[in-house]
Amino acid sequence: MRRGAQAGAVAGTTTAAAMYLAALVTGIRPLPDVLSEPVLALMPGPVFGFLIDRLQHLGKVLEEAGLLLAMIAALAVLGMAYTAVAARRRIPQLGLVAGALAWAVTCLVVLPLSGDGWLGLNEGVTTPLVWALLYLIYAVLLEAAATPDPTSVDMGRRRIPLALAGIGVLVLGVRLVPGWYRTVLGAPENAVAGPAPELTPTADFYVVSKNFSDPQVSSAGWNLQVIGQVDSPLRLSYADLRGLPPHTQFTTLECVSNNVGGPQISTGQFTGVLLRDLLAMARIRPAAQALVFRARDGYEESIPLSLLADGLEVLVAYDLNGAPLPSAHGYPARILIPGHYGMKGPKWLDSIEATPRVLDGYWENQGWNRDAVVKTMSRIDAPEDGAIVRGSTTVAGIAFAGVRGIQRVEISTNGGQSWADAELKPPLSPLTWTLWTYTWSSPPTGQHTLQVRATDGGGHLQSADGRPSYPDGSSGYHGIRVNVGG
Repeated sequence: MRRGAQAGAVAGTTTAAAMYLAALVTGIRPLPDVLSEPVLALMPGPVFGFLIDRLQHLGKVLEEAGLLLAMIAALAVLGMAYTAVAARRRIPQLGLVAGALAWAVTCLVVLPLSGDGWLGLNEGVTTPLVWALLYLIYAVLLEAAATPDPTSVDMGRRRIPLALAGIGVLVLGVRLVPGWYRTVLGAPENAVAGPAPELTPTADFYVVSKNFSDPQVSSAGWNLQVIGQVDSPLRLSYADLRGLPPHTQFTTLECVSNNVGGPQISTGQFTGVLLRDLLAMARIRPAAQALVFRARDGYEESIPLSLLADGLEVLVAYDLNGAPLPSAHGYPARILIPGHYGMKGPKWLDSIEATPRVLDGYWENQGWNRDAVVKTMSRIDAPEDGAIVRGSTTVAGIAFAGVRGIQRVEISTNGGQSWADAELKPPLSPLTWTLWTYTWSSPPTGQHTLQVRATDGGGHLQSADGRPSYPDGSSGYHGIRVNVGG
């Protein structure tokens, strides 16, 4: 049994490495990608939310690594079964039987459950063939590694799969570890230090994705469809979309999982086509009450049409800061809904469907709030937490309340016992954050707790109740501690 587990793990490691290489060449999704959404769907929303709040980007890395290890462990268990059966009866080509079983579980169970269709054909007609080839590799290596006869010839055969497994570990490391590092330590928003600029440079614009590997969409074969309850369905090429009357707006975008004082908020200059203009071209029917957005990565979101009736300038954006959207931000096009968390605006947009009712999207199905209206927030950017300051000090940061705007920002230098007004800089647009500063004159020496709070344009004070992001965005006052030197 032990020999079978080792042989299965060796063969499984090599197969996993071959799987990631095949993904680069054929476009198949590696099993961790395939299993990610079904696994998260089984996880209770509060648990999912807790992990996101505590782990942030690290959570996705741990999930991918865990699912990869689970795949190798399952193939190791299959190796144990192989040696158990082989010890009791002689079955010709038993390794191929084991490989065929792994193929059947993958193509007849896992891929259909993940939404890839029977045999995974939704991903392409070659998908079952690629998986067959991968499990053929597993079968051959399993038989070689599990050979019980310790003759010199057979020992040589067993060294081959061991060497290939070593190469497999190297391939997996080269393929995955740099991406994991960038996800956790190299996230674009982590590069921002000090007071936030009015406009976030594209390279520093925060990135959040549910995917282990984001889709790479070519504009050459891409079309945006407007379908459903419309009289004139649209099918627009990238050139068609860019040829329509453009609309440019400055908009702040915040992630629903952004913690109090967190960096997952950015402001950009977006250019695209107003959604209401596309709907006018498609001649939406009275029966339509909602819109469903579908993206290349399988992400879905939905909004009620009444949102547009309120005059909200929802954008089908194709440019960010004067250049085409980077792939990580949804090239060729994405939805941008001002005043709502980023979860409502799918990237890599493929279609817009007019429907009779609102549907729950990816995050809603995990328990997050369907409306996803941003809460009033404020953040201290300077000085840094734990800084040592001397003399008169400028405290600076941002405040944001979506389309409600910011009316007032207050600073406390004594842990909330008293508050003073900060100076506000006019925002780039009614849809962006507001930059603020406060001059802290002649602070006494010692340690001080600084806090910030904001009041939105309707006169509503930011909530002081500290809550995590699940289920409708985090809340509470951001605070830092500084030491004033003599």
